Amino acid sequence: MPSRPHSPTRVVPGPTGASVRSRLRLEPSEKGLLAAVGEHLTRVRMVDLKAAAAGVARNDRVKAMTADHGIQSRYAGTIAKDNDALVRMTKDGLYRHRADLRAAIRTLERRTKAKSRDTCCGRVRTPKACSSCRDGYATRSERAMKCRRLDVLRARLAKVERRIADRDWRLMPGGRRLAGNRYHLDQAGLDVPEWRAQWTESRFFLASVGNAGMPGGNPCLTLHADGYLTVSVPKRVAEAFGVATRVRLTHPVRFTHRAGELTDRVTGRVATRFDIEPTTVRGGVRWYIRASWSHEPAPTPPLAAARSGGVVGVDSNADHLAVAVLDTHGNPVGSPHRIPLELAGLPSSTRDARIREAIAALIEHTRSNGRVTIVIEDLGFDTAEKSREKHGRKKAFRALISGFPTTAFRTRLVSMAATAGIAVVAVDPRYTSVVGGRDWTPALHRPHRPATRHSGAAVAIGRRGQGLPLRAHRSTRSAAAACPVPHQRMEAAPPGAGTGTRTAASRSTAASKAGHPGAAPVRTPSRKPRQGPPGAESPARTTAATGRRISAAGTRPKTGPRPRPSAEGVDQAAGCDRAREISRPDPTL
Repeated sequence: MPSRPHSPTRVVPGPTGASVRSRLRLEPSEKGLLAAVGEHLTRVRMVDLKAAAAGVARNDRVKAMTADHGIQSRYAGTIAKDNDALVRMTKDGLYRHRADLRAAIRTLERRTKAKSRDTCCGRVRTPKACSSCRDGYATRSERAMKCRRLDVLRARLAKVERRIADRDWRLMPGGRRLAGNRYHLDQAGLDVPEWRAQWTESRFFLASVGNAGMPGGNPCLTLHADGYLTVSVPKRVAEAFGVATRVRLTHPVRFTHRAGELTDRVTGRVATRFDIEPTTVRGGVRWYIRASWSHEPAPTPPLAAARSGGVVGVDSNADHLAVAVLDTHGNPVGSPHRIPLELAGLPSSTRDARIREAIAALIEHTRSNGRVTIVIEDLGFDTAEKSREKHGRKKAFRALISGFPTTAFRTRLVSMAATAGIAVVAVDPRYTSVVGGRDWTPALHRPHRPATRHSGAAVAIGRRGQGLPLRAHRSTRSAAAACPVPHQRMEAAPPGAGTGTRTAASRSTAASKAGHPGAAPVRTPSRKPRQGPPGAESPARTTAATGRRISAAGTRPKTGPRPRPSAEGVDQAAGCDRAREISRPDPTL
């Protein structure tokens, strides 16, 4: 099966819309009125949904809703538009499901045609299989089970294709999972009244799209400049409650986020959509109003301009974001940063709040380091295949990529970064974790601050966004492989110190020449050892760490007892071993 094509490095364009929400303070009579209006519009929407699935034109459906149910034309147009979007989304989901089934069937057909490795080569774990069993399974038993699964997938594909041919879209406003809970109330922990309240709340519809030139930008849900909201009531509901067809709510509405932009749209009569949503919180029902509108996206900076001032590389993981700040040459600056992102087992509202909190921390870290560009990997988990045919028996990995909210995280990041004036660059994630963990994790490691392979991957992601190679320079790799030496204070040489004594200053200088990770590599010219007069014995020197005598040619004497290393040498050797142990990446991460 062909692999996913490489995604090019690009600057992600800004959002084309905005949405804000605020709470409504209502009187008891107003709550009952809004509930009746929403119930009536929800009933009309369910009737129109069947016509939308059958392919009836939108204009004919709007006329029918206005004439048969006595609702305003703007309400009818909103219902028709939302139903068309629901039908289109259901179709796209069914088409994607068919494409995934076809890809899985192609993989299984290719692998089941080949021989199993225990039958062909006689060994299950063959390091290099032959051409006959290279694509096959390990054992005959596994191959037989895959043949059974191939039959199951073919039956599923035939069922999906039959649904597409019959235009059987099976629309379910409110969610199929919540509908199934009605028959398993004990497992869901609900009773009939609680389930009925959730079902009614999830299907509730009271919304109106905007209309330019009308007061407040909306003829049915009109928000005035003073903050008061006027609601259009259908004729049947108005007669039942004995009110007019236009009702002004008692308390004003106060928006905090994007309040200035919304006020300009309301006073300028620019089209703005409003939705009224009831939400159950702590056993009570709260009413909210959501305002949404579309606008022109902010101008996207060129890729060269986004790379010019240094970037912040981000490696997104299931439980945290690994962040690394890079300068204009692709070198990491400062310490790697970790932003927690715990999302497992949380409800959708809490997950959304955690995502916003993590993105806000990322933007603040980017601003504090003087950067205006965030480089993140283009994972594509929302469109990639997540079946067992693609990833094998890795259940944990398949659950991980299925549970990570890629679309929500990307949408939130682009929107919040555009508001903060920060560009987002998406890069191909291939080999960033492998090369980053191999080359950059040892370079970022310090004894007092261990580095993980995710920090190295963040550096590799940032370098790819800058158009630089992922691999570290040869001098950086050699410096990272050496033992990290702590910074030493400059000390004066003791009186009478000879050639065999090395001070702290000389040790730090030698460390920098040897390729210390915290110092720039220094090129020293090669010099020949000093030669004495003919027949004279070459002078010997003594190392400071072990006290061993080394000749001028760099070789130790072959005879004589081996001196014991000093305490300083033992400490340095133990520090080297401990540093190498910490810098080794954890295979479980």
